[in-house]
Order: sequence, then structure tokens, then C-alpha cells
Amino acid sequence: MKGNYHIVLTLILLTSFVNISFSQSLFGVVITEESGKKEPLFGANVYWQGTTIGTTTKENGTFFIDRTEDSKKLIVSFVGYASDTIEITNQTSINVTLNPETTLNEVVVEGWKPSSGINYLEGINTLEMSEDELFKAACCNLSESFETNPSVDVSFTDAVSGTKQIQMLGLSGPNVMISVENMPGLRGLSSNYGLTFIPGSWINSIQVTKGVGSVVNGHESIAGQINVELKKPQESDKLFLNGYVNQSGRTELNTIYTQRVGEKWATTTLLHGSIRPTKMDNNDDGFLDFPISDQVNFVNRWVYKSKKGWLGQFGVKVLEDNKIGGQTSFDEDMERTSSNPYGVKLSSTKYEGFGKLGHVFSGKEYKSFGFQFNTYKQNFNSYFGLNNYDADEDYVYSNLIYQSIIGNTKHKFKTGLSYSYNHIDEGLNALQLDRTEHVTGGFFEYTYDNLDDLIVIAGARLDYNSLFGEIFTPRIHVKYSPFETTAIRLSAGSGTRTANIISENTSVLASSRTVLFENLQTNMGYGFEQDKAWNFGLNVSQEFRLNYRDGVINFDIYHTKFDNQVILDLDRNPQEAVFTSLIGDSYSNSLQFQVDYELLKRLDLRMAYRWLDVTVDYNIGELQKPLFPQNRAFLNLEYETLNKWAFDYTVQWTGEQRIPNTRTNPEEFRRSEYSEDFVLMNAQITKTFDKGWAVYVGMENVTDYQQKDAIIAANDPFGAFFDSSLIWGPIFGRMAYVGFRYRIK
Repeated sequence: MKGNYHIVLTLILLTSFVNISFSQSLFGVVITEESGKKEPLFGANVYWQGTTIGTTTKENGTFFIDRTEDSKKLIVSFVGYASDTIEITNQTSINVTLNPETTLNEVVVEGWKPSSGINYLEGINTLEMSEDELFKAACCNLSESFETNPSVDVSFTDAVSGTKQIQMLGLSGPNVMISVENMPGLRGLSSNYGLTFIPGSWINSIQVTKGVGSVVNGHESIAGQINVELKKPQESDKLFLNGYVNQSGRTELNTIYTQRVGEKWATTTLLHGSIRPTKMDNNDDGFLDFPISDQVNFVNRWVYKSKKGWLGQFGVKVLEDNKIGGQTSFDEDMERTSSNPYGVKLSSTKYEGFGKLGHVFSGKEYKSFGFQFNTYKQNFNSYFGLNNYDADEDYVYSNLIYQSIIGNTKHKFKTGLSYSYNHIDEGLNALQLDRTEHVTGGFFEYTYDNLDDLIVIAGARLDYNSLFGEIFTPRIHVKYSPFETTAIRLSAGSGTRTANIISENTSVLASSRTVLFENLQTNMGYGFEQDKAWNFGLNVSQEFRLNYRDGVINFDIYHTKFDNQVILDLDRNPQEAVFTSLIGDSYSNSLQFQVDYELLKRLDLRMAYRWLDVTVDYNIGELQKPLFPQNRAFLNLEYETLNKWAFDYTVQWTGEQRIPNTRTNPEEFRRSEYSEDFVLMNAQITKTFDKGWAVYVGMENVTDYQQKDAIIAANDPFGAFFDSSLIWGPIFGRMAYVGFRYRIK
């Protein structure tokens, strides 16, 4: 009960933080009408005559502005349009139509904005990656979407399965909430394998939030959140095609087709097919460099928009993904025995449905409610040599959100209720595990925005988990702009998640290690309490101008400290993988410095340096977390010509990484304590033609760098010392590719 009092007290303090202001606001819409068609004007200036009180219109042409006793005349202006002055008396809302000026000389306004950067207006430290950023590399799926981004790392989990995981703030992917259009996306069984389940051509944009995110999206994010926005009917091309092939035989084709059905309905179909049929072993270790694979991925989504403020969308997704790897002589029709070649197989099927329904109140554009719904069923079957791992997952998620203002638009809030159901059945060899979680929760988030230099976002949520009890999650974000070109952001809060310790660490199955469980805390789930951590962050963003060209400097530092965590100990014994609860300290410190600058006209530079200190207290004492580089540097150059040639070049330096202890192995199966550092280079050339065509050619790992002897005891995969999980660098060499894009607007 004492904990409940603390929760109630915190909610009371949070609510009392709201500084209610009873001054009225004026709401308006600014449009233009040409050829009988009405269009909203985005970025129109709205201000009170003779004052400095003003605002600009949003993308839908709407605005809110606080009233003032100093003026009753409102001026609305936009470049190329005749200004309008409106006398304001007791109106609560107005509609303004601006007409184009009849005589206007052609004016070309050129500005600079990086294709990936922090949204200066947001109170939360959010990096936005546009479609232009994604097109700078082949970007065949989500795992390959961050090659030109220094904030998110992607690496292979082992040398045989082709599985990739992301890393952010020194923490592995499952500590990062990956959502699709702000609903849970890649979680549970998909937290590792699912990075290849979202084709890059389907992605419209990506938002990367460092540190804790909004409480509206749940309690699971610890290191941050990656939100993926897919192509939507209301903003997609009528037809988009993308084809890709590389020298390993990997071939992909993506089709996106959008059609309007009447005035209120539209639908988009997204189809992906990929295949890698060729066996390759460039390093001559007897194992395939990549699994042979095939994937079919389908989405059909519908959107409905009425003239009375209702907006709805729903859709279905179907996925089938298959991979076969292992030794080059392995055939899946062979009997799986230690006398036959070593094989790896991973098969996933996933069926998903999703929907959203929202309503904006007429005349009160600040007031709305929305409902989100998502459900899926996934089946995963795999084996690694003689290790079998099979799992099934059923998931249901719903979220009801209401938002409005308190007094005026400086004080906004969101509140709502959520529910999720998650059932997972797992089988690891003879070990059978199953877990069912019901999580019911509520949240409240308050935003103060003085429309000048200060934004405060304070929120809390209380959830009840049927296995682990109450989960209280407080979070706060503050943005302060002491100068027009400077933004300082602070964040703090907690995150809590249930670790799916087998599906998140299947790399240990690609070895001869014995899986052990120690220091169990409960009889629920795997025997461990939920992971819980606190995250604190500081970000400083400074715009500058040098030699008449614009740039942005970003500096951030984050500290994450775990109160409880399931630890994978690979150091105790090279023949064991020990899952144990945290006894001492576990923390991550991340520092990053980044510069984006228009070096020359149409030549953009992005460079960054990141330092990590990731420390875990194992039974033998505190150690740097293995296979995480402490130092990393990044450089990206992008140049585009007037005749639509684009050149992209990326260089990444990765510092040394600690390798788990192998000292007790025979000498030929030992590895050094630290890896070597290395440099990777990627390059791409794109030519965009008229009539919607574009072609691109590129090369990854230009210098052909590879980790030597990536697999320990590759010649004896069923022996006691076999291990393919100690991966710290590229396991394949130079890779050339070519592709095309075609679109009909």
C-alpha cells in the first residue's frame, strides 16, 4: 500500500503542475482557392497588428492564437498572396481565404535542410529520417535503413543465421521500442528477426527518439523508440516500383499501388518478394556467408476521411519468411545427426490486422479522440544444428487516446486507457515454456508550450501486469530555447519490459554452449522479474552559419541505469551461456557529437563521434559489455548535380570491442581479449530521369574488410568448442548492387 500512496502523490503533483490559464484563444483556417479548388496554406503568418504576438499555420492550414488587449486587428499574410486584415470582436473561429497577387515576379527561394535531422520544434529529442535519407542507400529493409545514420547501429548476431539486431545508446535492440505508426511493431518473437520484415521501399519516414519516449505509447521503451511510418493512401504515389539485385544473387521487387474509391475512401496495396538462391562461401570456412532465403510480404490498407471530422484506417498484413544456412554441404532433406553437415533453418509466418479511428471536434481542432487496435499471430520454427527452438505468439493491443486543452493552447493534455494481451508458447529442445500476460493501464500527459522558448511535457502511466503486478512509469521532457538558433532538451523517466530471453538471444543456440538459468526470482515466465531501468538525457542543438552556408551541431549525453535486468553471461565458461538476474550494477553512458553542414552548394556533410561506456556486474566483477564498441566515428558526404545525379559516400570507423572469455579453450580455439578496430566504406550513385524513373548502383564494404576466423571450430560444428556467436565485424566482403525505382504520381 505504501507504493500506492507514492503513485497517488506523484499523480497529484503532476496534475498540480498544470498552470491553468483562462484566457481565450482564437482558432482559424487559412486557405486559397484556385480554379475552383480549395487548398490549405501551410506556413502562413498570423499576427496581431502592432504587436509581436503571432503564429504560423499548420499543414492543414489551421492556427491558434491567444487574444490580446493591445489589438483587435488580425493580419494574415503569405508570400505571393495578398495579405488580409480581419477585425476581431467576439468571434471564436474564423476562416480566411488569401488570393494570389495578380502581378508577381518569379522568386526562387532556396533553403537548406538535411535529409535527416532533429525536429527543432519538438519538445522530445526526435530524429526524423525522410524518404530522401532512406534512398541514399539500398535500404532493402528496416535493418539496412540506418547505414547513413550515426545514432543507430546494426550488426549480425551470429555468423550462420543472417539475423541482425540494432543497438542504441549502448543497449541491444529489444531495449528499443520499435513501433509502426505509433503502435507496437517489432516485439516479442519479432524483436530480433523482425528487422527484415519491413521492406525499405514501404517506409515513408522514420522517427528515432533517444531516451524515454511518450507515456502515450506504453512503458516498454528504455533506450528509445523507433517509429516507422509506412506509405499511406492519402500521401502515396499512384504506383511505385522498386527492384534490386546484388552480386550474391539477392533479388527483390517491391510494388506499391494506391487507388481512390469515391470521395471518402482510398486504398494502398504493398507487395514485397525477395529471394537469395545462391550459396556463397567467400571466406572458405565451410559455412554459407548468407543463408539462402525467400520472403513474401503483403499489406492492404484502407483509409476513410469524412467531412465531419472522422478519420479511420484499417488493414491486414501477411508474411512468410524462410532461411536455410549452415555448412555448404547441408541439405534440409538430410537427417539431422552429428555425422551429417551442420544446418540452420528459420521459418516465420505472421498474420496481422490493425486499425485506427479518430475524430476531431468541429470548430475545436485542438480537441480529438482516437482509438488504435492491433493484433497478430506469429509462428516461428527453427533449428541450429541439433538445437531446436519453436515458438508461437498471439498478441492483441488497444489504445484509447483523448486530447484537448486547458484554458488555451499553451496548456494541452493527452489521457487514455490501454490494454494488451500476449501469449507465447516456446520449446527449446526438451524445455517447454509458455507465458500469458494481460496488461491494463492508464496514462496522463500534460504539455506546456509558451509558443516562444519553453516546452514541458510531463506524463505518467500506471499499468497492471497479470504476472508482475503494478508498473508505474513517470517521464518528463523539457525543451528550452535561450536563443532562436539554440535548443536545449532534458529528459528523464523509467521503462519496464518483459525480456524474451530465448528469442532475443538465439545466437547462443548457434554454438555448442549449454544454456543455463541461475538466480531465479519468481516462478513466472522464465523465472526472472521484468527488466526495469531509468534513463536520463541531455541534448543541445545549435544552428549556425559559416561562409554563408547553414549547419547544425548536435550534442547529446545519456545515462541508463538498470534496477533489474536479465543478464546473459558468456564469460564464465566458453561452453556455457548463463542467464542470470542482476546482482550488482548495470549501466550505459552514451555521448555523441554530430555536425551537419552544407559544405558547398548541393554538397552536404554529416560527421559524428560517439563514445560508449556499457558496464555490467557479472559474478566475477564489473566488465565492459562484450561485442559493443566503446568508440565509433562516422562521415557521410552527399552531392547532387543540377541534372539529377546523386552521389553518396559513407565511412564508419568502429573501435575495438571486448570479446567474451575463451581462455580455457584449446589454443587453436581461443580468441584475443579485444577485437581489432576497422573501417567500413559504402558508396552509391543514383540517376533520376524524367517520367518517374531512377536507377542506382552501389557497393557496400568497398575495402573488402572481413572478420577473420569468425566461427570458432568451424571444422567441428558438433564439437565442444564450436561457437559462431562472437561476431564483432563484417562476415562477408565487398558487395555490389544495382536497382531501379519507378513512380507514377
